[in-house]
Amino acid sequence: MYSKCGNLDLACRVFDTMEEKNEVSWNSIIAAYGNHGCLKDSLNLFHGMLGDGIQPDHVTFLAIISACGHAGQVDEGIHYFRCMTEELGIMARMEHYACMVDLFGRAGRLNEAFGMINSMPFSPDAGVWGTLLGACRLHGNVELAEVASRNLFDLDPQNSGYYVLLSNVHANAGQWESVLKIRSLMKERGVQKVPGYSWIDVNNTTHMFVAADRSHPQSSQIYLLLKNLFLELRKEGYVPQLYLPMHPQTMGLQSSEKG
Repeated sequence: MYSKCGNLDLACRVFDTMEEKNEVSWNSIIAAYGNHGCLKDSLNLFHGMLGDGIQPDHVTFLAIISACGHAGQVDEGIHYFRCMTEELGIMARMEHYACMVDLFGRAGRLNEAFGMINSMPFSPDAGVWGTLLGACRLHGNVELAEVASRNLFDLDPQNSGYYVLLSNVHANAGQWESVLKIRSLMKERGVQKVPGYSWIDVNNTTHMFVAADRSHPQSSQIYLLLKNLFLELRKEGYVPQLYLPMHPQTMGLQSSEKG
């Protein structure tokens, strides 16, 4: 609970006061530090777990490999994946392969990410292919994005997010004919994009916000505040990405962005 709130000190204090620590408590604290970018602390805890005589399990290595990915430490991630599979004989699960694809993908090593998928002893699920597609969008790899999306369309043909991601890859590469083909494919298959949304509780009242929506009763005040925040950000040197091909009305600020 404390770690999810970002309070690692309290989380660690609770952990330290535990008289008996099992693999669940060790895994929790290792994941807590890893999720907050503290790879060195996660690895120290991992070795502390071993020193305490607790055998790591598949959850432990999921936390460690994920932490390596977020810290950009690819070689460390490879080391612990091999440690899990070769030294300890723990069979890698779908989640571990997804983490490894993410590890390579974040670092721009997309061919290695694809190689990891091809080495899997079972068929990759949508989570694995989706991770590769997201990395392709980040690094602009159109060829692998096409490969990933073809598999995703077979596995989950009604998920609009995959079409949008692929469309963005092509749009960022200036391939507008491909963008139109993807939109036509969505229409042909009856796939509709679900708007992004979020919630926030203010004074015990839940407010729902939908992308490019102005139906909220305080919409005018909200967008005015948002516009002012963007102005303040620009004063501080923030440079926004001015185009998102599938979202021409992003943040409802298209008119101010054009000026």
